[in-house]
Amino acid sequence: MINFSNQKPKYFPYVSVLLLVVFLLFLFLNNYTQYQNQLMDLYAIHTKQYWGLIQQQPTELFRLLTTLFLHGNVLHWVINISIFLLLAFAIEQVIGGQKFLTVFLLSGIVGNVFASYFLQSQDNVLVGASGAVSGLIGMWLVLFPRKKINFILPIGLYMQKTSMPLAVVIILWLLVQIILQVQTNPSYDIAWISHIMGFATGFLLAWLVK
Repeated sequence: MINFSNQKPKYFPYVSVLLLVVFLLFLFLNNYTQYQNQLMDLYAIHTKQYWGLIQQQPTELFRLLTTLFLHGNVLHWVINISIFLLLAFAIEQVIGGQKFLTVFLLSGIVGNVFASYFLQSQDNVLVGASGAVSGLIGMWLVLFPRKKINFILPIGLYMQKTSMPLAVVIILWLLVQIILQVQTNPSYDIAWISHIMGFATGFLLAWLVK
């Protein structure tokens, strides 16, 4: 007896898994081997000289991509990858692997372009997937605008379970990024502008690929 089903095979988010493997590989190489200095020299963006370096060697543009996979420390990596794991698999299952990879990487690259431009007067090392991960947040807002987040709210002696639209959380997060970026003496230990522009890129491109 042959059974026919109208259900499509469940999509496996292979691109997200592959990216996770690459992130793990760079974490290991950058934190647990002797190659940390070489990786930073070869693949990170050193903001003070980066734009001048591009004018001399246009191939240095590749750092806009490679620096996404480097992180300053394990905590930095954990924060970015935690958000990646929360969002990436669901997004890829909706739009497919090729579109997901394109938007993810473009969000990170655009974030790095703006961050390296705004930071070129300072001698900083620009690393991390924050711009690309922020692009995932922008995509999530477009693809799942009605999703809610559940949490426990303490009211007196009682714990009340409630929920809030995730869109509200995302908008509040974005407002915080903008406020931190436009403050008089912004802290450039974190490239807030990369988060903002990565989010904007993911948000806009999500309308094209959904």
